Amino acid sequence: QSYCHRLQHDTYFLTSNSQLNEQVVDKVILQLNRVYPQILSDAEAEKFRNPKASLNTRLSDLIKHLQKKGDRHCQEFYRALQINSEQLYNELPSRKIL
Repeated sequence: QSYCHRLQHDTYFLTSNSQLNEQVVDKVILQLNRVYPQILSDAEAEKFRNPKASLNTRLSDLIKHLQKKGDRHCQEFYRALQINSEQLYNELPSRKIL
């Protein structure tokens, strides 16, 4: 199963019931931007960290953006999520299937 398909499967879980808080989302975005600037440019990171938009909207937009870019981008999202929120990462629906 590709990482993009896994992310599609996990999107509802990640965006519903405030599973991800502001701090974790910020850390994930910053990690994708700093460690892998080819995955998330400075401008893109600023857009997804914009506090004027709701967290849910920013997270949904980030996920859609990564899915359009391809499997490696989605894989790095999972890696950043695992590093910044191991507990949430282990609760993902796609992890339970694996």
